[in-house]
Amino acid sequence: MDNLASLIEHLQAFSGIRRKKDIQPLLRIFGSMQAGMLDPIGDDAAVLPDREGYLLFSSDGILPDLVREEPFWAGYCAVLVSVSDIYAMGGRPTAIVNLLSAPNEAAAEQIAEGMAEGCRKLGVPMVGGHFLPGESEGVGTAILGRATHLLRGTNGKPGHALIAAIDLDGRPVKHYPQWDSTSFHSPASLQAKLELLPRIAEAGLAESARDISNAGVLGTIAMLAENAGSGASIELDRIPKPEHVTWERWLRTYPGYGFILSAEPRHCDEILALFASEGITAQVIGKLTRDSRVIIRQDEEEAVLIDWHQEDLVVGRRAQS
Repeated sequence: MDNLASLIEHLQAFSGIRRKKDIQPLLRIFGSMQAGMLDPIGDDAAVLPDREGYLLFSSDGILPDLVREEPFWAGYCAVLVSVSDIYAMGGRPTAIVNLLSAPNEAAAEQIAEGMAEGCRKLGVPMVGGHFLPGESEGVGTAILGRATHLLRGTNGKPGHALIAAIDLDGRPVKHYPQWDSTSFHSPASLQAKLELLPRIAEAGLAESARDISNAGVLGTIAMLAENAGSGASIELDRIPKPEHVTWERWLRTYPGYGFILSAEPRHCDEILALFASEGITAQVIGKLTRDSRVIIRQDEEEAVLIDWHQEDLVVGRRAQS
């Protein structure tokens, strides 16, 4: 990739970001059915007030091509992505259920074995589900969690520092835009890394967070900024990245263990130290702004990833000039 402008132009066409827009017609249909939720849809999990804090609900599915080509890994990721959604909210997972389909017993068993390994590694019980035999390969999960203190996208404010926390101790997953930073860790080690998120929430150190999804690190920042009703200014070279992976590939990659947090600048050193204590590379990479744009900078160049005055992403146009 020749320069920053070309890099961002290609990223704007990336399906991991563009397909986030496809949720908007569904949000219009379900928008009037959110009674009982704390706030409108837009975070990694739905929040329901509970007498002892908050219940967190989330669901996720795995792309069919991955399930067909890598059934065990797809089953594992189906658990990982849902568990990450709960931790990104400042919560802890309680239980998970699944929806599994497969054309034959062998494929079904590989998917189920992957999910079982994910549950073992991540310390969450699989308490039920539904199986569709004789159908195309597919897997999804729904998860329940609890929190006493929340990390919410709507809590982000202009002036907050943006922190990227990514486990660079990993390896590419074949030709897929994925980085495996979890499967080789012990359950105790992996769960300790994830436990940092509720610890940060309960200590009042951060205000909002998202787990880095298939939209990649910049797409995830854009979603957080949109939910906060703000823009963002990002220094590309401060984003944690493995040395041997190009920016073009890394910005499209699901990193396994990866989170974006917004926090008051005075708390950043403590947050970075907490992540470092568990071997996670964390950096302040920019800030939320009053601008309508998500701006990426590198050396003397800058490029606009998205402008809320011109387009929406997930929850709709919220930022104001």
